[in-house]
Amino acid sequence: MSPAAVFAAPVAPAASPALEPAIDPGAIEFNSAFTGSSQSVDVSRFEKGNPVLPGSYNVDVYVNDGRVARKDVTFRAVDGSQIAQPCFDYPTLVQMGVDVSALDTQVVNVQNPCIGIKDISADATALMNVGDLRLDVSIPQESLKRQARGYVSPELWDQGETAFLLGYNFNAYSLDQSYSGPSVTGGTAVGTDGSQVRVQGTQYYVPGPGGNYVPSSTGTYMLTSAGQYVPVERGTYAPAQSGYSNNDINAYLGLNLGLNVAGWRLRSQETAQWDQRTGQTHWTNLNTTATHDITQWKAQLTIGDSYTQGVVFDTTAFRGVTLYSDDRMLPDSQQGYAPTVRGTANTQARVEVRQNGNLLYQTTVAPGPFVINDLYATGYGGDLAVNVFEADGSVHSFVVPYSAVPMLLRPGVDRWAITDGQVLNDSLHSDKPYFVEGTYQRGINNWLTLYAGVQSTYRDLYHAYLGGAAVNTSLGAFALDITNSHTTFKGADQSLSGYSYRVSWSKAIATSGTTFALASYRYSNGNYLSLSDAVVTQDMLSSERAGILDASGIMRQKQRLNVTVNQDFGGKYGQLFFNGSYNSYWNGMQNATTYQLGYNNTWKRVSFGVTASRTYTAGPMFNGSRYDNQFGLNITVPLGGPSARNAPQLSFSGTHDDVMGNNDRVGVTGTFGKNSEFNYGGNATYSDYGNSGSGSSQTTASGSLGWQAPYANLNGSYSYSSNYQQASVSAAGGVMVHGGGITLSPSLDLNSPIAIIHAPDAKGARVSSSGQTTVDGRGYAVATNLMPYRMNDVTLDPAGTSSDVELQTTRLQTAPRAGAVIPLTFNTVSGRAVMISAKQPNGEPLPFGADVLDEKGNTVGMVGQGGQLFVRGAEDGGTLLVRWGDDEAKQCKVSYQLPARAKGSSAQVESTDAVCR
Repeated sequence: MSPAAVFAAPVAPAASPALEPAIDPGAIEFNSAFTGSSQSVDVSRFEKGNPVLPGSYNVDVYVNDGRVARKDVTFRAVDGSQIAQPCFDYPTLVQMGVDVSALDTQVVNVQNPCIGIKDISADATALMNVGDLRLDVSIPQESLKRQARGYVSPELWDQGETAFLLGYNFNAYSLDQSYSGPSVTGGTAVGTDGSQVRVQGTQYYVPGPGGNYVPSSTGTYMLTSAGQYVPVERGTYAPAQSGYSNNDINAYLGLNLGLNVAGWRLRSQETAQWDQRTGQTHWTNLNTTATHDITQWKAQLTIGDSYTQGVVFDTTAFRGVTLYSDDRMLPDSQQGYAPTVRGTANTQARVEVRQNGNLLYQTTVAPGPFVINDLYATGYGGDLAVNVFEADGSVHSFVVPYSAVPMLLRPGVDRWAITDGQVLNDSLHSDKPYFVEGTYQRGINNWLTLYAGVQSTYRDLYHAYLGGAAVNTSLGAFALDITNSHTTFKGADQSLSGYSYRVSWSKAIATSGTTFALASYRYSNGNYLSLSDAVVTQDMLSSERAGILDASGIMRQKQRLNVTVNQDFGGKYGQLFFNGSYNSYWNGMQNATTYQLGYNNTWKRVSFGVTASRTYTAGPMFNGSRYDNQFGLNITVPLGGPSARNAPQLSFSGTHDDVMGNNDRVGVTGTFGKNSEFNYGGNATYSDYGNSGSGSSQTTASGSLGWQAPYANLNGSYSYSSNYQQASVSAAGGVMVHGGGITLSPSLDLNSPIAIIHAPDAKGARVSSSGQTTVDGRGYAVATNLMPYRMNDVTLDPAGTSSDVELQTTRLQTAPRAGAVIPLTFNTVSGRAVMISAKQPNGEPLPFGADVLDEKGNTVGMVGQGGQLFVRGAEDGGTLLVRWGDDEAKQCKVSYQLPARAKGSSAQVESTDAVCR
């Protein structure tokens, strides 16, 4: 017999004629010696195995052995059977995939709260396992809808409630540099961002590795704090002092604002940068949008500042309106990307990620390899520029390719988008043109997908037409398309008409563990321009900037190639990866090439990796052109046994850079705390800048400490060397204003669904799916990481709650719409908990299985073995009725009294003895 059958407290509703008796399991005989009572008690309800008493149960519902829901199901009594049968409402049938349109509408309708299993099909059955709280439903296939695997009916999609959302990411970075050696003679100049530069004759010098001044390219450009080279404007020269000092504080604040109302999702992404040296704060609005689901089209309508989808054409920032199909609304089996950013920091560094000049992300990273895998998706096209600002003043940058992948779709699946808006580009000086874009893809069969697109500005500036096909072959997936562009420049009396050819390929060889991805190879002739190229060129011609009066002199891309190869050797042999990109241009501009090769493996419990990369860059800021070679080795060793909790890890790394020299690091990282909510790290780094021309070296020590708090993520770091000191603090989290008040969260992704949990009095209960998130003192918590248009389980772990609180359920399900805020209420019972050992006046235990009722006549449980009663809710005492028959001789009352709880004492289950009279 299951404990649930002993301590459940169901109330039996009236029987329903739609329910039929089920086949009872095999009979079971009870021996009174094991029940602790010689009294005659009716235990016939337990003689049929694991019986189902009338009432409501929170169960896992399985249909044909597939789990579909966790929900409350009511069981009603059936004449002629000791086992109650389940009642299904209309939404539950839809959730189970039943073809309700084929059933009798007189019985199966939204008004009927109790639809029986036989109303679905004469061959359907339902079997309840009370011990596992599992309801197995068997339904013939002919009574189910023919839906793809992973399908969730739109009738179950929940748009949630009205709420205001705020996600924030704050980072402050302080750097104090000093150098006591000889300085460059001459004067100072000020860069366009206010940075100081030393001047000697016609040569400019900037602070370099190790605190020395090094030539800044040709003497006409400098690297700004934004990671871009800009012309240096000569200012008033002042005599140079011996040595130098540089103190600066840089702060960044990223805000994601949101408002959900009536199915609309209003979103605004803001960033602010403050620099102590200039005293200026730059606020930037990245985008502001209003979005609404179009359910019948499985699409999204977005109004405001956004990006085109970037699947067929390159991504274009715009202000206007777009309507596009949403793959997330399709079942899992019919669904077809922001990339992961990986790099290495030599010191405690500040990392920026930009796309099209817009700052998407900023954070502080510890010395060694770093990974950024939580970027917001901004379309399928547009490379990411990553700038790493080291604590020693050096800056290194790299590009993460972000291109469209092969276009294959499943047969019958289509993907489309329509956009009408104005080009958004803050660098434009003249008018920003309006344009329209339309794209369409269609899966024809298992091996062929066709797609097409058109772009056109309102005036005759630009028109482009694209057609292509993707095929699935034994040699891999291929996509080939051709784009024809026509550009007419106003005021230049010149037109360009050109073509661009693009091919994509991907192939995974399961037998060898090899994955090839030729993300994109594009060839464009000399007269081809993209929409962005045409708009920027027209702006330059109109404003006569840079002395360009003829469109033939503008920069145009000729070839672009991105290659990714991953090889998994399996087991103990590790993984090999290769990434490479190549870009060439018309009009004499130098080519740009970069590639990276790496190998990762594990030996016993030691992880190690080797990387090598080479970058070819050219331009005035590099004194012409150069190759930059980098090599790296990293090793990680866990300290402690395999089962050790919070065991730290020891890591070693060494890198060589042709420009920056050598860098060797040893560090230790780990976590501590009850739930590993605290993390720490310490590093010692030796840098030799011999190859950089400065001929110096330095040793740096750094440390960091982080706390994944229930309501925010807090981090701090500090590093020290002979030439500089660096410190940073950061905080990230979210704030939600909803019907129940204000609730804090350690993280908040406004593009993903969010659940507002309400569990009254359950302070300290942990949200299992959301890291360190716990229920606050008002009974609220935020659950993140939900998948839109999918069934999501949201669970609470009651381990951290008071023993005076009982969660009646620890798991709920929801199928939220994208960006929705879903209220979820976990019912709780509060009150002092007591275990009563009750006996009859003659000293015998109370009869096993006797019903227990409270003072209001509600059934609160049954007597367990040895006359044990568990009661919750009576604060200092009360009276319970124990009944094992209709005669007064078979009833008695248990009165009990609990001592007053000391102020400030912790809640715990108490025990007492009582006599039932």
